[in-house]
Amino acid sequence: MSRRLLQPAALLDPEREAPVEGALLLEGGRIEAVLAGPAAARVEAERVPLPGVLLAPGFLDLHYHGAFVFPPIAAAGDAVARSSAELVRHGTTAFLATTVALPQPDLVALVEALARRVDAGGLPGAQAIGIHLEGPWIDPRAAGAQPEAGIRAVSMPEVEAVLSAAAGTARLVTFAPEVEGAAALLEALARRGVVPAIGHSLAQAESLERAVAGGARHVTHLFNAMGGLHHRERGVAGFALADDRLSCDVICDGAHVHPDVVRVAARAKRERLVLITDRVELAAAGAPAAGAYGAGGLHDDGVAVRFVDGRLAGSSLTLDRAARNFRAWTGASQLEAVAACTLRPARVLGCEGERGTLRPGARADFAVLEPDGAVRETWIGGERVHTTR
Repeated sequence: MSRRLLQPAALLDPEREAPVEGALLLEGGRIEAVLAGPAAARVEAERVPLPGVLLAPGFLDLHYHGAFVFPPIAAAGDAVARSSAELVRHGTTAFLATTVALPQPDLVALVEALARRVDAGGLPGAQAIGIHLEGPWIDPRAAGAQPEAGIRAVSMPEVEAVLSAAAGTARLVTFAPEVEGAAALLEALARRGVVPAIGHSLAQAESLERAVAGGARHVTHLFNAMGGLHHRERGVAGFALADDRLSCDVICDGAHVHPDVVRVAARAKRERLVLITDRVELAAAGAPAAGAYGAGGLHDDGVAVRFVDGRLAGSSLTLDRAARNFRAWTGASQLEAVAACTLRPARVLGCEGERGTLRPGARADFAVLEPDGAVRETWIGGERVHTTR
C-alpha cells in the first residue's frame, strides 16, 4: 500500500477545540502524521486532493441491530455483511452488532454466529468490531421493545455460556442493576474486560450506586425504557444526567427523545453524550410479521420502526443524520457533533487510540463531509470504500 497524502480543507479532529487546516499522511492503513504548510508540500506520497470538504474520523455506532436480530439465525453472518456495505454510505466505519433478549439456546446460537462473522473480518465496508448484548438480564417492567419471553434474571452458568460463545468479541452488555444476580454479572464482565451499561431499568439510587461501584460506566439509550426524571425522584435518567462517572448514549431521531430533551441531555452530559442509531433494518429482513420482536408485525414510518400499535421498536436513523439533528436541536458545533459519533463512543469501549481520532498511529478510517454534514466519501484502512462522485 502506497503512502497517501489527503489534503482536505479542514480536519475535524475531535481531540481539538476547533477545526484545523492540514493534511493527513497515510501509510499501511494508518495515520502516519498530521502535516501543514511546507511540511505537507515536501512529503513524497500520492496526493489525494479533497478541496472544500471536511475530514473527520469514521463514525462508530455502539448500538446497531440491522437485520441479524431476525430469524433465521443461520443468516446472521450474511446480514452483518449487508449492513457493512450499507453503513459506509453514512460515514460509519465501525459498529457493534447488537442483539436482543432471546431464550438461551437462540441467544447462544446468535452470539456464536455473530462472533464468527466478527472474527472472520473481510467485510465489504464498515467493520463489526464486537457484539453488544442488549439483555437478556434486564427488568421486564422496562422491556421497551425487547421480547419479554427472553428477559430473565442473571444465571451465572448462562452468563458464562453466552460470553464463551462470544469468544472475546463481546464489548458491551446492557443490563438492569436491580435484576437478581447483577453483582455477579458485573464481576464476570470485569474479568473479561466487557463494558457494563445500565439500561432497560427501573433501578433506584441505591442499586445504581452499587452498579457504578461495580464497574458500570455507561447508560444505554438515555430516557428510553428506564425510570424517568421527576423533580422529587431522580429515576435512572436523572441519576445518569447528574453523575459525571457515567457516559450516556441517545437516539437522536426526534421520535425516541424530544429535541428539547436532547438539548437538556447535551447541556448536562457535554463530552459524555454519545449518539447511537438503535437501527433496525426491516427491508433487509423482509419486514417480518413475526420473529425476535414477537407477532404483530413491524413497520418503518421513515423516522422510527414501530409495532402496528405504534409502540417504538427501534429507529431508522443513521449516524450522519443523527449528527445533523444534534446540531440543529442543541446548537452544537459540527466538531462537537462529530465527537459524539467518533471519539466519545471509542472512549466508551477504550479504543480511542485506534478509532474515533486523527492522532498518528490510529486507523485511517474517515468520513469526508460536505460543509452541511452530508457524507461525500468514506475511507477504511486508508482506502476509499464509498463516494458519491
